[in-house]
Amino acid sequence: MSLLEYGAMTRKTSGAVVLIACAVFATACGKPEPLTAQKAQQIVSSWAFKREPVYAEVPQKVWWTPKSPKDDYDELAVRTLRNLERVGLVTVTEELTADSATYVAKVTRKGFPILGTAPSYRGPVYRAKICEKVYDGLRNFVRHPREETVGHGELVWHYANPTPLYPLFETKINKPLDKPFASHVSFWYDDRQWKFAVNVRKAPSS
Repeated sequence: MSLLEYGAMTRKTSGAVVLIACAVFATACGKPEPLTAQKAQQIVSSWAFKREPVYAEVPQKVWWTPKSPKDDYDELAVRTLRNLERVGLVTVTEELTADSATYVAKVTRKGFPILGTAPSYRGPVYRAKICEKVYDGLRNFVRHPREETVGHGELVWHYANPTPLYPLFETKINKPLDKPFASHVSFWYDDRQWKFAVNVRKAPSS
């Protein structure tokens, strides 16, 4: 059995989008070999690239009023904008009253090639790469006791290789460097394809 090709797709399960990676194998017979930890690692390797860029965001406009009070994220966002202003990537204007505030950031010529933009539920944001997600491999693989082509395991990874922007984006949430995390994945064989789904994208690694 040799690997011919692989692809990636998404599907929705119970309202959530789950990433599916498919590995297509050629085989002389219709029955696949039993799923093993080694085979599971081979399947997941088609999707789990060695390094994956990680981004952080900050709203371009941060504001609060008595009807929409300041929250903890607003404080982190203002500090992030000031950090970016300090290194010349944005300029920040502010309007303050006794119980409200508005901060608006504009990208500078220096910041234009560094900060991307994206939509969010808080409005437009600036977005930049802050580090990389490094995959460490599959562990705690368990095959189904009665179905030899079904199993599950933990894909372990960590945040590493911070960029100079990593300390500036105080809006990054739960992205400590060099701390292991795990994605819970399940494996199965269907329609002559090995497949896996990421059931839990991020969990503490035991």
